[in-house]
Amino acid sequence: MLTRQDLEIKNPWWKDGQYTVFESSLPQRDLYSVIVDNLRHSLILNIVGLRRVGKSTILKQLIGRLLNEKVNPSNIFYYPFDYASQIQKSEFLDEVLSFYFKEVINKPTLNFKEDETVYILLDEIQYIDDWQSVIKRYYDLSNKHIKFIVTGSQSVLLKGKYQESLAGRIFDYYLPPLSFREFLKINKEEVETLEPYDLFKLPNIFGNLSQADLYNGKQIANLSREYIISGQFPETRKLDLLEYRHEYIVESVIGKIQTDCIRIFNIEKTDEFKLITRHLLNNVGSIFEMSNIGREVGLSKKTIERYFGYLRDSYIFEVLYKYHKSPVKRGRSLKKLYTPCVNFVCALNHYKESHLDEVPQAFGKIIENIVYNILKLKYKSIDVNEPISFWRQGQKEIDFIVLENEKKLTIEVKFAKNINPKDLVTMTDYMQEKNLKYGIVVTKSEIAKKEVNGQTLYYIPYYLILMMI
Repeated sequence: MLTRQDLEIKNPWWKDGQYTVFESSLPQRDLYSVIVDNLRHSLILNIVGLRRVGKSTILKQLIGRLLNEKVNPSNIFYYPFDYASQIQKSEFLDEVLSFYFKEVINKPTLNFKEDETVYILLDEIQYIDDWQSVIKRYYDLSNKHIKFIVTGSQSVLLKGKYQESLAGRIFDYYLPPLSFREFLKINKEEVETLEPYDLFKLPNIFGNLSQADLYNGKQIANLSREYIISGQFPETRKLDLLEYRHEYIVESVIGKIQTDCIRIFNIEKTDEFKLITRHLLNNVGSIFEMSNIGREVGLSKKTIERYFGYLRDSYIFEVLYKYHKSPVKRGRSLKKLYTPCVNFVCALNHYKESHLDEVPQAFGKIIENIVYNILKLKYKSIDVNEPISFWRQGQKEIDFIVLENEKKLTIEVKFAKNINPKDLVTMTDYMQEKNLKYGIVVTKSEIAKKEVNGQTLYYIPYYLILMMI
């Protein structure tokens, strides 16, 4: 039986008018300001993303902001859901909301004053079956006096089910792992950094990149190592030893996601599911076919497709398609596998920062993955369905093709001290055929403008690519 005390424990500001939300003192993710800008709009706000990236912290910071703005504390309701400890039926959510409106703010009929707004913040809502029908009913009955903000870690449950029931009522925000700039800000690292920049304007700003590398490149490079190995989550710096950071990432993020998938989707062969997760993470940056993976691990193509779908919907994996002018043919063509968080790969393999120098060959695909993540977040086009792709013809391949309006850019990742011009022939031949003005080579440390195989190439260290966003 639900009691007022149950809710007050989760909402201490109801009793303490001077209550201070601890999370308000923490650095803010970039998405926080976007949510604040939309706080007064009537739409339901849905924050999705990996576990431990800071979704709950954003909710708490919003609560702190509302309290500072003198919103009636009772009109701010926070409730976190947890799979292991409570009922997952929609009736439970209905009971929680009904109890709040009746017993806490005395509005059982949702009869609000004209200028009154109630803020309902529901954390990890995916654990409630058919949650969208309950929220829709309250949203519609309140005549937009209820501002719902929900978070979750399973897109298949948070998006697919509400496309019809909440159409026109909800807006999604994806919270990715920390960007490099956020990593610096959250960990209070004082370093003179570049402003975010655009690779399509590279000829105009290359001098600034060279100057930044000259004066601050070493410091940025050193910090980038921690970021790549273990720094894409807000809390990892608090753990002194790298082994603890890796354990946190493996157990509290990957492990929790696997557990959620196993419970939610009733996966019986749990060891096989975990094996697939590890296998795929160790093959990021590679072209993958479900049937080939099935043969390698001894599972059917159908099972692999199903497991991969669960993991993709849990934000562990993303897919990059081969470049093709036709969106239909592109979807049927070759595809490459990436993860939004390269810390996963590093944690599973116990990589150290020193390994970037000691075994650079192990990091080629990891750096390629980092570049993919940055390009995806940087270049979002409403004119192009897939602004980022890769090019492949036979055995010849270009890591990335980026489209923006009518412009096209080729990018190759070469994580090595010395780059042989012969290794760039595929890209330079493509550039000549398509009459492109320049291409980009992402390097380990070299920064330069060169004429290679008759084409203009800009060499940019990976750690300066991190500064793009």
